[in-house]
Order: sequence, then structure tokens, then C-alpha cells
Amino acid sequence: MQRLRFRKVAVGGTFDTLHAGHTALLFMALNYGRKVLVGVTSDEFAQAYKTYKVKPLKIRFLNLKSLIKELGGNDRDVIIDVINDPYGPTIVDPTIDAIVVSLETLPRAIEINNLRRERGLRPLYIIAVPIIKDGFGNKISSTLIRDRTGTRELSD
Repeated sequence: MQRLRFRKVAVGGTFDTLHAGHTALLFMALNYGRKVLVGVTSDEFAQAYKTYKVKPLKIRFLNLKSLIKELGGNDRDVIIDVINDPYGPTIVDPTIDAIVVSLETLPRAIEINNLRRERGLRPLYIIAVPIIKDGFGNKISSTLIRDRTGTRELSD
């Protein structure tokens, strides 16, 4: 069975404290896309919906680049860009073919496809990644990691 391969795959998030869930999302995007567009929330947008202090964009960007490199991504095939809303370019860019989301954010991908249809664009192929859980059955998240380590305030 041959795996689907797309010209451009989008994935997005805050990417605050990187964890196995982020790794799974990025791994899938890199494996399905010839080119990968990674949207990283701006500091202002992230703080508007996060209840904790998010690491500065510059640090999140550098950590993300490092993880992508570890996963085999390169600067030629991966574009990391700042997004200021939950959609980024996915609702206007006709060159994006697919989107990688967690099961938790699957409703957002459906919303994106509805907005694309309204604009006369083809819907994106949705690749949903299962939610990663720790050994206790808790969803792994930046919030969980922060709560367990007690690192509520982050520094540069």
C-alpha cells in the first residue's frame, strides 16, 4: 500500500513546551508533505487564549526548528511562519493540500474546510493524529507538563 503524499501540508499551534504530541503532529506533517507549513501563534494571539505565560515567540521558534531538524525536516522543505488567528493561511492558500491536527483540534480542521468551500477552494485532506497520553492516562499537554514540574513562570 502506497502512502499518500501531498504537495503542501499545514500544521499549527502554540508549540510552547514541546512534547510527544507535538512530535507526532510534526512527524506526520513531514511524512505526508513534500513541503510543510508550520504556523506558530504570535505572542499576542497565544496569550489571548492561554491561561499561563507562554514562552516568547523567539524561543518557541528556535525550539521548534530544532525539533523539526531532529525529525529530518530542513529549511528548504519546511516553512515556519507566525499566525495571528486560528486559521493562518489555510483558509486562503490554494496550494495547501492537507492539514495535520490532533483529534482534539479536528473540529477546527472541519471549520477550515467549510471556510475554504465558502471561498471556492478545495477542502483540505485532514490527517488526524491520536491524542498522546502519559502512563496514567492523562493527555500530554504543555499545561500538564507545566503543572507537574511547577514551572509556571518561564524565562528567556
